[in-house]
Amino acid sequence: MNLKLVKNDSIDGWYTIEKAEHGNRMTTVMDGPNSGFLWYSGRVCDADVEGSRGEMLAIAKAIVERKRVSFKRCAVDARPDPDDDFGSVVTFWSPRNSRMRGVVDVGEALELAEQIKHELEDVADSRPDGDGLCGAKR
Repeated sequence: MNLKLVKNDSIDGWYTIEKAEHGNRMTTVMDGPNSGFLWYSGRVCDADVEGSRGEMLAIAKAIVERKRVSFKRCAVDARPDPDDDFGSVVTFWSPRNSRMRGVVDVGEALELAEQIKHELEDVADSRPDGDGLCGAKR
């Protein structure tokens, strides 16, 4: 699964990590007698992995440094698995909304990290004091 960074057209300074190629489909999935959720084919996991410019840059840094970072609506764990002999994976999720994590191989995650840095390092942060929507979990 190749990933890409998508700039939100409605909220200034807000980004989502999505599958690079997908059918652009949405549907409501009922997961109980009185509950459901919106399924979107571009999601990396079962919820949007979204955040501010600063959070996306922190995601990229964690991928490159093989670390973990978590915010309210976006998180990544790129720490190597010592029991994995075939190359490690990187997981993405939304701590607020995910029930399960999206998994990609390290190479794909590193490509995403380069895209994030290329697109956002020289962009002015329109949310310098955070986005008002999510805060870092340290």
